[in-house]
Amino acid sequence: MKISIARSTGFCSGVRRAISGLEQVLEEQGKTYCLGEIIHNPQVVERLKGLGMVVVKSIGEVPEGSRFIIRSHGLPKEDVSEAEKRDLEIYDFTCPKVKKTHTLVKDLMARGYRCYIAGNPEHPEVKAILSLTGTKGTVVENEKELPAALPSGRIALVVQTTFNPGQFLNIADRIILLSKKTLVCNTLCEETIKRQKEAKEIAGRVDLVVVVGGKGSSNTKTLYQIVREHTEAVQVETPEELKSEWFEGVNSVGVTSGASTPEQTVRFVADTIRTIAPAD
Repeated sequence: MKISIARSTGFCSGVRRAISGLEQVLEEQGKTYCLGEIIHNPQVVERLKGLGMVVVKSIGEVPEGSRFIIRSHGLPKEDVSEAEKRDLEIYDFTCPKVKKTHTLVKDLMARGYRCYIAGNPEHPEVKAILSLTGTKGTVVENEKELPAALPSGRIALVVQTTFNPGQFLNIADRIILLSKKTLVCNTLCEETIKRQKEAKEIAGRVDLVVVVGGKGSSNTKTLYQIVREHTEAVQVETPEELKSEWFEGVNSVGVTSGASTPEQTVRFVADTIRTIAPAD
């Protein structure tokens, strides 16, 4: 059986920056607090907890004057303001690409635009972006959620960096039809798009694709959705989840990963597949 591994696997640059930065803080400073998971990968989060990261559900749980990190997805401005009021030692590990979206949205608000955000309303990145829009922001996950008519005035559309490009385009098309003046801003992450293109290419020439990544990872879910449109696919977080029956009658397998999946995990998954179904 032939195994093809995507070129772009392992951590993306934003996740790598956040993880390495936090590891340095933990090594040099010790216990550090994080509101929510720094990235959507349970295994990585557990490892970092072992090094001294403390995950909390609210800023109020963080003792005043403590060390505090802003995770890769960013935080709502209200949480950042509360952290500053509590005199926390803040380390900002927001992905630079997400930061660019924040800067763009602030500028759009200052120019009088109403902002629509294509994305998952429950995703922390989207919640952080929405917090910058005041009462002039709306999250849309599907074009069918849009009303028959939009408010008058200037409208801008941005997108969650890891959102499904096809869904983004459908939402953009619908908003353009409903509005006389729309500014569409493509804030999709280039690295994410590259992974999706590679995954689609591999899916077109194998019998099965194994997508490796956290169950709560948006970009991993999107990869899985894209692959499923072209071939059979399964998603796992760890090699232990692989099942031998998945590979019965399979001659070729592709392996790709989400942006918060360690490269080592991808290698372990590929090695386990070789054990379950040895390559030719």
